Amino acid sequence: MLNIFDRELERIDYLPKLGLTWVEYSAYALGINMAPRKRTSRPCRFLRIFAILVNLSIIYSLIKFIMATYMVSFEAYVEAVLLTFQLSVGMVKMMHFHSFLDSCVELLRTTETGAILKHLGLFDLDLTNPHALCKKLSSMLRRSWLVIDRQVMFFYKIVCMPVLYYCLRPYFQYIYDCYIVQDTCEMTLTYPAIVPFVHLGKHEFPPFSVRFILLQSGPVWCFFAVFGFNSLFVVLTNHEACLIEVLRYLVQNSTNNAVVPKSSRVFFIRCCARLFARISRHHAQIENVFKYIILVQCVISSILICMLLYKISTVMEVGWVWMGMIMVYLVTITLEISLYNVNAQKVESQSELLFFDWYNCAWYNESEDFKLIIKLMLLFSRRAFVLSVGGFANLSHKFLVQVFRMSGNFFLLLRNMNNK
Repeated sequence: MLNIFDRELERIDYLPKLGLTWVEYSAYALGINMAPRKRTSRPCRFLRIFAILVNLSIIYSLIKFIMATYMVSFEAYVEAVLLTFQLSVGMVKMMHFHSFLDSCVELLRTTETGAILKHLGLFDLDLTNPHALCKKLSSMLRRSWLVIDRQVMFFYKIVCMPVLYYCLRPYFQYIYDCYIVQDTCEMTLTYPAIVPFVHLGKHEFPPFSVRFILLQSGPVWCFFAVFGFNSLFVVLTNHEACLIEVLRYLVQNSTNNAVVPKSSRVFFIRCCARLFARISRHHAQIENVFKYIILVQCVISSILICMLLYKISTVMEVGWVWMGMIMVYLVTITLEISLYNVNAQKVESQSELLFFDWYNCAWYNESEDFKLIIKLMLLFSRRAFVLSVGGFANLSHKFLVQVFRMSGNFFLLLRNMNNK
């Protein structure tokens, strides 16, 4: 029979979660079903193969353009290089998360259902006011999901801007050329690329419309990869920070007579220790999934920020027409790398505060069993929950500043090399 808190967790599970839904659909569009309990995985293999083939075709077209304009100037093919990097990283992410699909499914299911908090035995104890405690913990979880939705949907709006720019640019270019300048009335491709085709008499194969649609889909694939997998990290880390916050609240009130009577405190603190062990395993799973893909993301983001800064410097010399698009692109990539560090810092900060909460509860007035559990928890929680970047560094605000500084140094080096 479920206790009152387990029933509350089931109600939270059925709440609409807009951010999580978009994460699941974005991954599903790339052939990765992270929520098999909600939808079938039958078309995923086809979607994954189709996405890989289309992305490879676009990357080949971009590389062909880069090779054709390599001797002209770096400004001529910098946009193609940016898109090549983005599509390549998207494919790497897709294959990486497919290889960790079982772990992603388990993490997402555990997060959405609140499985870590289920069957703790906490509400099977003789608590002073279990309904008040259940209401407090429920409000913390609901507030966490609101924060997740706001953060994910904000990132969704930011990522949509460069996608809309690339998808709508050829149409506005056509209107400008045909009706304002009145020079030529030809539809141009979405971005600089050379899509191979052959002439069959007076016809082209593949026709221009197919090549146009192929390149139009490029920004959409970038959207699915950038938004879907980065937002997955947002969901998992925000929920983990909420779990640590719940544990902190329980530890702080473990010696409070208004919450736990003295006769139940040893069992109550055992439940807290059990929750700590579950959170530790959950954190290790997140670390295992994201450890190396974050390293790839940080390296590529540094290169992209460097190239965008260089592009801005050239645009300022030529004109301000493209400044809006470049700034949107820069904001998107900056936010993309910032999400990793800001949310990882949130988890680390909560875990550091947890160590002091173990010590600051009134353990000195409790039984020897209670004191022993506190000593063990102080030992185990001495090390904060950090998320590493391939084992070389830890995600944090400090590391974010280092990434931006490294991008600035690369930009100065690139500009000096080009001036020579």
